[in-house]
Amino acid sequence: MFMSLKLLKLRWQIFFWTITGRIQKMHSRLQLTLSQGHPESVLIVFPMDEPSFRVACYAFRDLRKKDGKRRKFIFLVKEQFEDLFHLQMGDTMFIRHSDQYTILSDEKLILQALKQYKFDIIVDLNPEFHLGISRLISFLTSDMKVGFVSDFSDHFYNIQLNISKSGIMEKGFKQINWILAQ
Repeated sequence: MFMSLKLLKLRWQIFFWTITGRIQKMHSRLQLTLSQGHPESVLIVFPMDEPSFRVACYAFRDLRKKDGKRRKFIFLVKEQFEDLFHLQMGDTMFIRHSDQYTILSDEKLILQALKQYKFDIIVDLNPEFHLGISRLISFLTSDMKVGFVSDFSDHFYNIQLNISKSGIMEKGFKQINWILAQ
């Protein structure tokens, strides 16, 4: 079978960035125990496509009720969805539009703002691989980086959720809610 040219180009780009250090290496070993629960600083990156974004907003609507005020949440949301985002907790940063296979246009500004934090957990809610988001996450410090399974997720996430069997994104979002509730 022939691999699409776009996918081949993406594989080579990730390989090159890994070798040259433009993507930070992911430490694959992680022990999950209940004593590591209660993360205090959480970064959640909301999906870049509107249908997934709406499902994520619905799935995380009760996050404040479960959490109280003990955690520091930072949300990354696509600028186009600013009017649709209604979580009234934590801090929200907006990302300009970016193609799925390119670096974020405002990556440096976002990194500058986020580098001051040591996140306990970083969650990427994009069900499809998004190179710009994954690359941004690779530069941030966190013991737990959560994302969905894709051809490239091993490079960026040490906790990966697979929704391919059920095909229902909301189930994956509920699993993330469960991780955050620990």
